[in-house]
Amino acid sequence: MGIIIETQIEQQCVWAEAGVLSFKLCDRDLNCEQCPLDAALRENDTPCRDDHVDLRFMDVQLTAKDEVSEVARPLLKPFLTVPICIDMLYSARHIWVRPLENGRVKCGLDAFGAALLPDDAQIVVVANNTVVREGEEFGWVYGGSHTIPLPAPVSGTVVCRNRNLRSSSDCVRHTPYREGAIVTLAPAAGALAHAHLSSSRNHARRIRKRTRVVTDRVERLLGAPDIGVCLNDGGIRISSLEAFLGEDRYWHLVCKFIGGE
Repeated sequence: MGIIIETQIEQQCVWAEAGVLSFKLCDRDLNCEQCPLDAALRENDTPCRDDHVDLRFMDVQLTAKDEVSEVARPLLKPFLTVPICIDMLYSARHIWVRPLENGRVKCGLDAFGAALLPDDAQIVVVANNTVVREGEEFGWVYGGSHTIPLPAPVSGTVVCRNRNLRSSSDCVRHTPYREGAIVTLAPAAGALAHAHLSSSRNHARRIRKRTRVVTDRVERLLGAPDIGVCLNDGGIRISSLEAFLGEDRYWHLVCKFIGGE
């Protein structure tokens, strides 16, 4: 009697095949009609108007100079000093929330989360009028073969999205608190008051702890006998944390802090 072995063929997402996303496997058996990602990418954007309000910032020194070795400092440079906006609230997943005068809220990645984004990262947000609950994904970060969910910081309905994120996430990395706003939400009744959000002061403490986790990992790896700060193809010095850790380990780190792994 013959033996029949069933194999599951991994199907590539149609948006990856079209070149919109760099890589994405379909987990819905190509049932695009029920896919929130497909709805988000097909919908025409309603741009969020920038209100150009004055925001207050403070620079948070995350690590004392003598706590980081000279070899590790270039790798950790984006995390040694991070701007924090005083006028915002923050989720544990590094999403900032700024209440607007009309009762809505703008949301985006804080400077720590933005600094973690690889250069090739793409951000896709769920379609307008989508209702999300706090902690549910309201968007995704794509890069290489990796996908990280963005957990909603507050329950509500998506009103509009940052249309510039379709082509590049540069605005999130370089100006996370202004042009880097990802989405505007209309919060559910009472949702903002009961959301698990922290003040800027408490969030600064959170970032300091997480920077220490990153620092300790880098210093530990640098102390390993088989790891250094040069590539093995001619001694070119590594200047970024992503290149130092490698793609898989780096994305695991990003997911741990942003995606909530």
